[in-house]
Amino acid sequence: MDMATESAESICSKIHSLLDLLPLFTDPSLVPFIDGLYFFYEKGESSFHGPEGRVVRVGNHPRSDGNLIGRLRQHYFGNKNASVFRKFLGGALLRAANQNHPCLSPGPGLGHWEKQDARTCERCQPVEVQVSALFQSRFKFRCVEIVDRHERNKFEALLIASLATCSVCRPTAHWIGLSAYSSKIHKCGLWNSQHVNGMIMNSNDIQRFAELVKNSYKKESL
Repeated sequence: MDMATESAESICSKIHSLLDLLPLFTDPSLVPFIDGLYFFYEKGESSFHGPEGRVVRVGNHPRSDGNLIGRLRQHYFGNKNASVFRKFLGGALLRAANQNHPCLSPGPGLGHWEKQDARTCERCQPVEVQVSALFQSRFKFRCVEIVDRHERNKFEALLIASLATCSVCRPTAHWIGLSAYSSKIHKCGLWNSQHVNGMIMNSNDIQRFAELVKNSYKKESL
């Protein structure tokens, strides 16, 4: 098959294989560069393409340079208004426990926990602690250095779409993401809602991504 017309499944397999060359991190401070994309893995979530763990989120720092480590710290130690990942995860936890939880009212994405910039109340403030604990116990990540912001943003969109379109990498039946408010998360099996319906990678993109992974491996192996 011409690589330029490969299926999303074939591309997804290559993405996972390339990322498997890189070390897994649990501490943002250990990442040896400050610009790039990050790829989260979640305990219990695997697939044929990622038997040791499938990618569950692709992340970026799209509007600033030098903020890769800071962005990861916002996920691990920040709050739901600084991290849409925390907002999705906390909302899913609340909904899994009680679909009618008052902090999710009046509807999906509209309650003060899931609404951007809305303040938490006494009932949902403890969820921040729970989300931080989950990040430290259930999530690991890999990083690929991409210094140029335009290229970084381009690959974020392509990678998310390529992973989201794959029919092989589906979430398990007990994945907490199935309780997230965004139907896009349910359908694609990623903690991403943007770019999931975009263009997937082509042969040139795969080749360039392989180069970026190789260069990142050199830095992360020092």
